[in-house]
Amino acid sequence: MSELVSSSFDTAAPRTRPTSVRAAGGRAAAAAVRAGSIDAAALRMLAQRWAIAVTPPLNRALVVRRLAAVLRELALVLRAEPFEAAPARAIGADLFAAGLFTDPSDGAARGAVLASSLRLLRADTTLGAMGIRGPEGERRMRTALDELAGGFAAGTPVMGAPAAAPPTIAPPAIGLPAAGSSPAGPSVVTLPVQASADPRVTVYDQVPLGIAVLSLDGHVLAANPDLTTFLLLGDTLTAPRPFTDFVYADDLPEVVERYGRLIQADPDTQRMDARLVRPDGVIVWVRILASLARDPLGRPSHVIVVIEDEPERLWSPSAEGTVAEQLARLPGASLTEDWLQRAFAGAFARVGICALDLDRFGALVDAYGAAVGDRLLLAVAGRLRYAAGEHLATRTGNDEFTVLIADPEDVAAVCRVADRLQSALAVPFSIDGHELVISASVGVAEGTVAHGCPREIQRAADVACSWATALGGGHRVVFDPRRDAGEAARYALVSGMPGAITNGEFRLAYQPLVTLPDGMVRGAEALVRWQHPQEGLIGPGRFIGLAEQSGAIVALGRWVLRTACEQAAAWWRELGEQAPFVSVNVSPVQLAEASWVDEVIDALRTTGLPPRQLQLEITEQAVLGDGTAVTEGLSALRAAGVRLALDDFGTGWSSLAWLRRLPVHALKIDGSFVDGLRHPDADTADAAIIGALVGMAHALGIEVTAEWVETGVQSERLAALSCDLGQGRWFGDAGPGEWVPGLVRRRMGVDPLAL
Repeated sequence: MSELVSSSFDTAAPRTRPTSVRAAGGRAAAAAVRAGSIDAAALRMLAQRWAIAVTPPLNRALVVRRLAAVLRELALVLRAEPFEAAPARAIGADLFAAGLFTDPSDGAARGAVLASSLRLLRADTTLGAMGIRGPEGERRMRTALDELAGGFAAGTPVMGAPAAAPPTIAPPAIGLPAAGSSPAGPSVVTLPVQASADPRVTVYDQVPLGIAVLSLDGHVLAANPDLTTFLLLGDTLTAPRPFTDFVYADDLPEVVERYGRLIQADPDTQRMDARLVRPDGVIVWVRILASLARDPLGRPSHVIVVIEDEPERLWSPSAEGTVAEQLARLPGASLTEDWLQRAFAGAFARVGICALDLDRFGALVDAYGAAVGDRLLLAVAGRLRYAAGEHLATRTGNDEFTVLIADPEDVAAVCRVADRLQSALAVPFSIDGHELVISASVGVAEGTVAHGCPREIQRAADVACSWATALGGGHRVVFDPRRDAGEAARYALVSGMPGAITNGEFRLAYQPLVTLPDGMVRGAEALVRWQHPQEGLIGPGRFIGLAEQSGAIVALGRWVLRTACEQAAAWWRELGEQAPFVSVNVSPVQLAEASWVDEVIDALRTTGLPPRQLQLEITEQAVLGDGTAVTEGLSALRAAGVRLALDDFGTGWSSLAWLRRLPVHALKIDGSFVDGLRHPDADTADAAIIGALVGMAHALGIEVTAEWVETGVQSERLAALSCDLGQGRWFGDAGPGEWVPGLVRRRMGVDPLAL
């Protein structure tokens, strides 16, 4: 919400705001028109769509913020009781202060912006975003927009002025070729915004030709009634849309190339025949005359397009092949490879790549069908071709596209292209009556052709694209060699894990769990290490997470369980009833395995370890996904005599609920709470939490272990809080299993050499 009031132009309320509601009738009217609160997120999206119509493109982010404030101010006017439309006139006048125009006297720009603005604000979705509804809401919007248009036309704020008769607003102010002008360079006549008897207004509305007003960046801002009817556009132009949405795929390269030349005034008029695609899928041949319109200072401001259909050349989609066949004719992966080969053969000094992957495209196809998905891909390809400008845009996968940049100045230049591509997709697509919103994840790579090869730079862009996708979509990420090297190293660890298990490269170390306060060894936790042949001894922090992600944790966990049971069985045979139990961590991935409980029972049976000498440590998060199935398995193990401990207790939001449900013998308090007890001036909050947890656990007959005990002060305080067991460096680091019996005897006061 703070963005709505972030500039000096923003205001928190309309200038004339009534302070009371008229009696019961007024309250009833208010209830009838209001639809909840103002939707700030929807208003911001509306402001973003509105900003697309701004020409010339200025500081887009600033304009969006200011337009969001305008929308909120308008919403407050519409929702005020009693309703008065007059304050909306000042809002219209303030639009000039929003930074929409380089030259506010430019009638063409003013007319086009006003027309597209009114069309956007009259849409049904706008009413909902502003928190109003129904016929009364529509009436308020109409009268308020009349006032807003009047204030906009006047260009000066009118504070508290009485409502005047609404002006008659002309259609979008457009520059039309003057009579007798030459085809190569028509002179431009600008229509005024105010009411006018100028016959050119009638030409726009009634001439049997299609007329469209386009911004310089290729968005259709307005279309006259004839063009709207001819292309069956209906209400699809409630917001500016890229012209590429209407052009047949095979004609896009030529149309885009000519439009680029037109806005550069090379020349400033273009004539051509092309095919347009209607919403019903019918392809129509048209003759197009496009002229560059200029403002009073002679600067390009808009493009005026006159379209005449050629009924004798009406085609159905089948005449040009199916949509799938049209997709197949798009520039593809082979052209990408050829371009890169030429680039690295010396055609260019530097190369940039933008790799795009459409976000959640599969879900969209599931919702609307493959036919809609294919037509959307064609529309996306069209927008990307135009946004890519002089650069080559190709389709390299089902929903993957690539843009290749020759000799970019630096990676920032490639990023600017990537941002342009994402902006091109920001406007919703209208496909078969559906308004579809889609975004793309973009990976950027750039470098010299002297150092590298086509495959490397393409891989770099693809890797960066996967990083962008992992962020949730709609992001642009630049390839980072250092990050890639780190991920490659992690991948090497994962790929080498199965062989490492077979080759016996993993080791177990055992850290004692001692009773408080006497320090007797009650158990030992098995901690896995990897004796890597190249990297030496690797701790679990580097490979356990990777093993869980890859699924290798199942085989590794099976090895850890069996090896730990074998070691604990040896302790049992040597120490008898004084032998410590062994505690083994269990991954959530292991718990999801249907055969996991049977594997535990089999490990106990084959090693001869009594079930009570095995403790399995699980985390709360491990049982959140499928609590019933996991709980049943754990209950079966408890019934067999196996100890169960809830690890990292206190970090999960539902710990207390799960503690009641799980058949556990013990819980291990997370070390983050224990850490606060290490200093003389201990954290009283941590002490209170630990005391409460211990009391609650003991009330349920559950034993408590504290982790991360590293000082004598912590040990003493935990004992005073009635904690049962402690684990940490204060009681000894993890060591080989052969050391544990000696450690047990020393803590018992028995000289192991005397035995």
